[in-house]
Amino acid sequence: MAFSSVRLCVCHDHTDHLMSFGTWFGTVFYTTFIAGITMFKNLPRKTFGRLQSKLFPKYFLLSAVTILLQLITVKGLSASVPLVKATKALGVAFGMTLINLFYLEPTSTKVMFDRYELEEKEGGKDSDEYKKLAASFGKFHGMSSLTNLIALCGAVAHAFFLASALV
Repeated sequence: MAFSSVRLCVCHDHTDHLMSFGTWFGTVFYTTFIAGITMFKNLPRKTFGRLQSKLFPKYFLLSAVTILLQLITVKGLSASVPLVKATKALGVAFGMTLINLFYLEPTSTKVMFDRYELEEKEGGKDSDEYKKLAASFGKFHGMSSLTNLIALCGAVAHAFFLASALV
């Protein structure tokens, strides 16, 4: 009886882990390479920025929750999965996602809206303040993009670790 319940728990961990991984990986890949690029190319700049300001907090929160669930369930995976490496890859991805969720995305969004506000003023786009805001936005957006790509690399690494259990 005890063995059956332990085995059932491990199977449940496998399902939770794989569903979380699939949701996370699919979300990151789709948002980064399909939805984001499509919206950028087809929406006016301010509309795109306003839309992203609503989507990105949800995107990073979903990523953080699904990675956390994977970190909780990783120990229930097959012995052929290199747990230390898998945990490190997930940990790096989790850290990058939290940095985006709590610092880079909100800061980037605030700077973006400050810049939009200045654009509405006469001569605002020609001011030194606007140039500073544009540079600041570029810096924070670039760091956010980089941390997102590092998290994606963690997802790809984890996919390899999961696949190692299949052979």
